[in-house]
Amino acid sequence: MSAAALRSLWSAAAGRKDREALTLPKELPAFVSPMLARASEPFDSEHYLFELKWDGIRALVFCDRGAYRIRNRHGADITCRYPEFDGFAGLERGAVLDGEIVVLRDGKPDFSLLQSRDKTASPLRQRTSASAYSATFIAFDQLYTRYHSLLGEALEERRRRLQETVEALSQARLVLSEGVVGCGVRLFDEVSRQELEGVMAKRLGSRYRPGKRHATWLKIKPKRRLVCSIMGFVPASDGGFKCLVLAAEEDGELHCVGQVTSGFTAPLRRRLSAMLCRRRRPKPLVSCRSRARWVEPGLYCTVSYLGRTRRGNLRSPVFERLIVDEGVG
Repeated sequence: MSAAALRSLWSAAAGRKDREALTLPKELPAFVSPMLARASEPFDSEHYLFELKWDGIRALVFCDRGAYRIRNRHGADITCRYPEFDGFAGLERGAVLDGEIVVLRDGKPDFSLLQSRDKTASPLRQRTSASAYSATFIAFDQLYTRYHSLLGEALEERRRRLQETVEALSQARLVLSEGVVGCGVRLFDEVSRQELEGVMAKRLGSRYRPGKRHATWLKIKPKRRLVCSIMGFVPASDGGFKCLVLAAEEDGELHCVGQVTSGFTAPLRRRLSAMLCRRRRPKPLVSCRSRARWVEPGLYCTVSYLGRTRRGNLRSPVFERLIVDEGVG
């Protein structure tokens, strides 16, 4: 066989392989575990991109063959809960976006409204809720484009592709999370002033690490502190307590502000349990929906927390310090 004939055969074989590659079905993974962040204090660095930490529900959008699906951080399909995202069917095929679903109220995320949306099961109520307080998907990363993985690409490249994707769709319900390089402390101060959830810091040049809590992603949350009165407790099976029921002064009146379950050392639990048992009373100091056992006033504590719910309860409170009135044993 001549060299020319051999080259012709090779060319024909290569052409068949190319055609077969074009006709092979392309599929996205069923799920990608989202990358997680470690806690940090505020800082400045030219090596990091700083952006808002959105107060919402972490979610991934998968666009496959003209349809889309949304999965939360645990892999559950939540597409039907947000019918206002039907425009996402117009995303480029083979795209996977990482972001946060939020409900904005007066320009700020309202987590309580979002929680009510996320728990709605009835299709009719889902459509009604979508009309009353629509959700927005804040996109901050792109993991696939046209079925090609971007996980190993640098953050800057993934963000560039994401910006192109968001601009191409041009949907009001899909928004790019903006960021700044270098000025992390200034952004954190502004976020704290506006009582937003916090700041994310992501190292430039870093790759996406599915399911990993990695130092190239840092979360910086402002801590708010409050002195509360311990008005009751929910008992535990070992004779101690599961959590404390708290009240705080607001506008000159005492109001229940929820429960605190974390921040207790073993010695503190033993000491507090003994105090609580000795100070029992039949009714709470103020109106409270908790089913608990109530105690006389005189025990206080300092707690840190991330914010308030619409009902005024503390979000993610952590017990920090016990304060006891003089004479209280």
